[in-house]
Amino acid sequence: MLRVGATFLLLVAIVFAFCSRPGITTDAAADENGGVIEGTVRYENGNPANGATVYASPIGRPSIGIIPHSSTDETGHFTITHLWLGKYAVAAAKLDEDYPDVSMQFYSDGKFETVFLSSRCATADVKLRLGPKAGVLTGTVADAVTGAPLYPCVALVRASEPSNFLSGSGLIKPNYRLLIPPDTGVLVKMWLDGYQPWYFPGTVDKSKRTPVHLKPGEVVTLDIRLQLGKNAEAPCAMPFGTITNH
Repeated sequence: MLRVGATFLLLVAIVFAFCSRPGITTDAAADENGGVIEGTVRYENGNPANGATVYASPIGRPSIGIIPHSSTDETGHFTITHLWLGKYAVAAAKLDEDYPDVSMQFYSDGKFETVFLSSRCATADVKLRLGPKAGVLTGTVADAVTGAPLYPCVALVRASEPSNFLSGSGLIKPNYRLLIPPDTGVLVKMWLDGYQPWYFPGTVDKSKRTPVHLKPGEVVTLDIRLQLGKNAEAPCAMPFGTITNH
């Protein structure tokens, strides 16, 4: 999945980073892509998080292709190698347990720590903590008449900060599971060519939409049925499987 920028709930990743080799210049440090970020990921209770994914999102540099990342082992340890020297936002995600990537601004509100790799300090040690969990909106999306499964475009917008949103195609499938920033009002819209736009909690009238507001770990099931009709919304600009992050 393409991730544009370093902008998938207000999970607070507590990050403590320091240079693990201060003042030492090695061949790796002299190499522009010899940077290393390593460390551990733990849950709020202090237990190691096995199978978490840690992302190192470049800051101040165009991000092309896959964001550098690594998975944690049973001790919660991870290592990301072959990094260009420079500044990174480092954050952990564990989607199977509803912890999203907080290096994305929509989920963290921009509140994440950074790591700077330099020729004098090309290796950083980082300690991450997951929590709290996201809220979850889950269910199905289908044609209101035929019941045919649909792959709509989706927009998630922070109600109190409209410029902070996540939108595009590929965010959900007919059987969907959307992670929602906890304790945060989020406006949800779905649309598809040939169908009327749908707004949470279940209306085609934009004036009647209301934000979804979920507590950490709260799960709400909602089966969405799109109705045929005129759609003034533009098609998703990004190909299926990509997301535009702001």
